[in-house]
Amino acid sequence: VDWREQLREFVRNTCRGKDVSNWRRPNRRFIIDDIYMPSMVSERVKSLTLGQDMSGSTGCAERMAAMSEIVGMLKEVHPECVDLIYWGSSVVGHETYTESTMDTIAYVTKPKEGGGTDPSTIIPFLKDKKITPDCIIIFTDGFIDNWGTDWPAPVLWVICGSGGSNITAPVGKTIHVDMSKE
Repeated sequence: VDWREQLREFVRNTCRGKDVSNWRRPNRRFIIDDIYMPSMVSERVKSLTLGQDMSGSTGCAERMAAMSEIVGMLKEVHPECVDLIYWGSSVVGHETYTESTMDTIAYVTKPKEGGGTDPSTIIPFLKDKKITPDCIIIFTDGFIDNWGTDWPAPVLWVICGSGGSNITAPVGKTIHVDMSKE
């Protein structure tokens, strides 16, 4: 299965809002009473948090693949707000993009280097900044000291590079990107 499709499917399924009614899939809560009601769905994602591993073990190829996929994914799901977090042993950079600035993300982002590999530092950062994402996507090479356990939203781990091909995150969902095929 193509990792890009897995990534997009995770965002579509996890961040489904409740803006519009849809009869394609009846609301299961009412079926037991023989009442057929529409499900509430949305084509929009409100808030998306993206975490980019900036530790010394990630290379330029992994970072470029992550940014390329971020741009493609944002064009497809059209979130209202994106918080891009650069992290290593701590959060080293934070940028917020809105609908009007989303298409400039690849050109204006300013990545910051960070030593160590501790994505759990994102959890208190989100709480301190009062960021409440619909989902969190972490791009990493998978060589992580502390995965964290109390994530405030569903987490997708995108592990880039062949070195992390046998690593599975103990929390959330994990997909692997084989950089040799990119």
